Formats: sequence, C-alpha cells, structure tokens
Amino acid sequence: MIVPLQPAHASSLATIHCAGLANDFLPRLGVGFLTVFYQGVLERKVGFGFADVENDRIVGFVLGCADAPAMFKVLLGSGYALRLGLQALPAVLRRPGLLLSVLETFLYPQKEAPLPGKAELVVIALEQAQRRRGRGRGLVRALNDAFIARGIAAYKVSVLQTKEDANRFYLALGFVKAGEFVLYRKRWNLYRYSLVDSR
Repeated sequence: MIVPLQPAHASSLATIHCAGLANDFLPRLGVGFLTVFYQGVLERKVGFGFADVENDRIVGFVLGCADAPAMFKVLLGSGYALRLGLQALPAVLRRPGLLLSVLETFLYPQKEAPLPGKAELVVIALEQAQRRRGRGRGLVRALNDAFIARGIAAYKVSVLQTKEDANRFYLALGFVKAGEFVLYRKRWNLYRYSLVDSR
C-alpha cells in the first residue's frame, strides 16, 4: 500500500536510506542525520513523497520536491541547520574530509546542468528484498501524480554513472538523459522526465 510521507516516518526513511544506499554519501553521515533531514523536509513541507507499506512496515519510499534549491535553503535557514550539524559532527570528526562533501550536498543544485524548472526526485530507496518487484515503479507513478497535481510539467533526477541498475531503471521509465556533472569527485547523469509527454 502506498501512502503519503509524514514527519513521523522520518526514522524509518533514514534506516531504509542508509541500508539501501549504503555506498552513497549521505548514509555516511548516519541515521541520525538523515532522520533530522527527513523530519525537516516533511515538517517544513518543502518536500513530499510516498512510502510503500507492507504489514504496517515501510519497505520503500520516494521523496520529491518542487524546488530543490529552495528545499536546501529552508533547511539551512531554519532550526534544522544546527540539528543537522550536530548529527553530522561525529562522522565529520572521524573523517574531516566529509565536511567538503556536506557543503557540496547543500550546493549541488547549482552543479547540475541548467534545465527549465527546479522540481526533482530527491531520493528513492527500497529494502533489498523488495527490489525488482515493481515497487519502485509504483512509487515513481505516485510521485508523478503528485507533481501533476502541483502543476509541475517536468522534473529531474541525478544518478551516479556507476549505478548501472539505477540508470537502466530511469531509462526504462521514460526518463531522458539531459546532462552530466561532477559531485563528490564522481560523475553523475542528470535525467529529465516530462509529465506532459507521459500522459
């Protein structure tokens, strides 16, 4: 069952994010950091999305936003900035090089190739056992409907070039490659999805 994301889901989202995308940057900052991130995004209503629930347990989710730069600006300009910093501190003290990546994370929308519109699929994550069962497609369809309801005609998503399965997933759904950029010293593909063309 797919349900809208709520702030109360933040801890579950963070756990799934860390397990499902363990090699990405943000999970290196810990479950606590991601829990505060998701609380902030959902409480401040600068992002929205859906959880896939099975037996009263979240097994996957998708998060989108209408304006990625504004989402990060709101988080940095609110009480969440201090909470995020405190949650990231232990990881940064262990590995000071992470600090530069933290800054890159909040500035990355400026690195992407210029595209009309600022809407974005921020993250999608599923428990390992739930992959290749159509759940990801269902979550993206729900997000598409939410974008359309908000009057958004197209949105983007960034994917590491080395993640072949993820790149194939978006291409199979009809996303079109719109550019490339470098973030965390790695190359990323930028995809665009037209909600007008998909109707």
